[in-house]
Amino acid sequence: MGLFSKNSSPQGDQPTPSDSDHPLQEGEARQGAGESQEQQPRKPSPPTHEEHRQSYEQYRPLSPGLEEADERTRLLISAEDPAINPYNIFWIRTMRRLSLLFAVFAVIMFLLFLISMFFTIPALHTRGGNFLIMMLVLVSIGNLAISLFAFGIPSKSERIVNWMMMAFLLIDLIFIVSAPKLRNYEGNVLGILIMLWTIFSAGWVLACNLAVERSRRGLEERLIGHRLSSSRAQRSCRQWCSVMWELVVFIVLLVLVVLITLTLAVDTYDSRVSPPGQYVNVQDGFYRVHVFCNRPQDKRGDPTIFIEPGSTSSEVLAHEWLKREIDDDASPIYNYRYCYWDRPGMAFSDNAPSPMSASMAIDALSDALSQLRERGPWILVSHGVGGIYSRVFASRHAGDVDGLVLVDTYHEDYFTSTVGSSGRGFAYWIHGFVSPLGIDKHLGWIFGGRTSRDRIYGRSQATSGKFNLAKFQEQVAARTFTKYEIIAARDILPMDTPIAVISSQEMIRSTEGWADYQRQISEYTHKLRNWSIVEAPHEVWRAGEGRRQMSSAVADLAKKSKEAMWEWQ
Repeated sequence: MGLFSKNSSPQGDQPTPSDSDHPLQEGEARQGAGESQEQQPRKPSPPTHEEHRQSYEQYRPLSPGLEEADERTRLLISAEDPAINPYNIFWIRTMRRLSLLFAVFAVIMFLLFLISMFFTIPALHTRGGNFLIMMLVLVSIGNLAISLFAFGIPSKSERIVNWMMMAFLLIDLIFIVSAPKLRNYEGNVLGILIMLWTIFSAGWVLACNLAVERSRRGLEERLIGHRLSSSRAQRSCRQWCSVMWELVVFIVLLVLVVLITLTLAVDTYDSRVSPPGQYVNVQDGFYRVHVFCNRPQDKRGDPTIFIEPGSTSSEVLAHEWLKREIDDDASPIYNYRYCYWDRPGMAFSDNAPSPMSASMAIDALSDALSQLRERGPWILVSHGVGGIYSRVFASRHAGDVDGLVLVDTYHEDYFTSTVGSSGRGFAYWIHGFVSPLGIDKHLGWIFGGRTSRDRIYGRSQATSGKFNLAKFQEQVAARTFTKYEIIAARDILPMDTPIAVISSQEMIRSTEGWADYQRQISEYTHKLRNWSIVEAPHEVWRAGEGRRQMSSAVADLAKKSKEAMWEWQ
C-alpha cells in the first residue's frame, strides 16, 4: 500500500496533459479559427479606376450583336453611356444620312425658286407667284435642320408638334385642291408636289424621332436590364438645352403653318368673288390676264376709253371715276364705251414669268385684245406708272390710238430712279415672302373691316403675294429693260398724237422736280390739247374738279377723233 501510494503520488502530482496542450492539436485549433474567420462576410472594397476601365472594355458592345447584361455590367452602364447610343445601330445612322440628304435637296429647291424670281425657270412657275411654295420649302428646311441638330435626343413633345403640323398641312392641301381660285394659282403639279413634300418632311422627322426613341429603349433594356424613364434627370444640361431649343423652333414652325392655313382659308373665302370681265390666255396659255369691256363694240367706230391705272387697280379707277361719269347723263362722256385690263399679277390677272418689263406686259395686252377682236380706236387714260405702259402701247398701235390723257403720270427719269430703286424692290420681295402668313390680311379683316374685294383689287391688295411679285418684277426690269423701251417708244410715237396732261398740285408741292417732269410730259408730241393743274392729291379723280377735268379731256379728244374721221371719209 505504501509503496503503491508512494509510486502513485508523484504521478498524481504531475499535471495531466489535455487535448489543447498537444502541439498538433494546437495547430489544428489555430487553423480552424482561421477558417471560421474566413467564412464571415466581408464588405467588398470599391473597384479601382483601372478595374472599372477593364470591365467596361470587356463588356461594352462592339457590334450590333450585344451581350446580355449581368449583375456587374448593369452597375457600370448609365443613361449617358456610349453603349446605349442609338448611333450604334446601322439603320439609325442611315436615317440620319437620309435626313441630311433631304435637307440639302430642300435647300437646293429654295435657291432655285429664289433664282426663278429674277429669271423664271419654266418648270418652277406658278400663276399665283412662288411665295407660298417658297415658304413651304422653308418650313421643310427648318424641320429637317432642327431634327438633325438633336437627332439622337428624342422628345415626345416634338412628336406631338409634328403630328399637329402634318394635320394642318393636310388641311392646306384640301384648301388648294378644292378652291377654284387656289387651284389655278397654287394647284398645278408643282404646287401639289411641294405641298406633299412638306407633309413628307414633317412625317419623316416624326418617323426618325420615333425610331430613335424605340432604338434607345431597346438598348437600355438589353444592356441595363430596364428602361430609363425620360422624365428622370438622366440628360446633361447641354442635352436639355438642345431639346428645349429644338422644341421652341418646332413650335415656331407650327405657328407658321397655322398662319398659312388661316391665309388659305381667307383666300378660299375670297375665291367666291367673280371677275367682272373675262380671262384670256396669253403666251400660249402660260398665264391669264383679265380684260373687261362694258359693252360690245358697235359698228360706228366711236373711240373706246381704255384705262391704264397706276397706284390703284383698274377696278378702283373705273368705279370711282369712269363708271360714275358714264352713267351721269350730264357728263360729257355719258354712255361712252370703255375697257380696262389688269396687268399681270394685279387684281384678277395671273402672275407672269420673270422678267416682266413694260413692253412684255403690252405684248400680253396686245395678244389678249387680238383674241377678243378689239381693235379700237382707243383713247388711253393712264395714271401714275400706267403712263409708262400707255406710251409703249401707243407707240406699237399708233394707228389705233386717237389720243392720250396722262393723269399725273410718271416721267421716265422719275420712274427709273423711284420705281427702279433696289430698296423698293427688296421691300416688295420681303413683303411678298411673308404674305403667305397673312398677318396684314388677318389684321385687316379682324380690325379694319376689309372685305374680299378690298383684298383682291382694293385698298388691301398689297397684302397678296401676286401684287408684291408684280411690283418686284416691275422694279427688277425698270433699269434693265423698261428704261430703254420707254426711250424707243418716245422716238416711235408719232408727233401728231393728241395728248392731254392733268397734274396734281399736291404732288408739285411735295415732290421735288415734279412740275418740271409734268412740263416735259406735255412736250411728248406737238399736239398738246390741254394741260391742267388741279388742286387734288395724286389720285386726281378723288377731287370733284379732278373728275371734271378728266372727263372734259376725254370728251375733247373723242370729239377731235370723230372730226378727223369725218374729214377722212
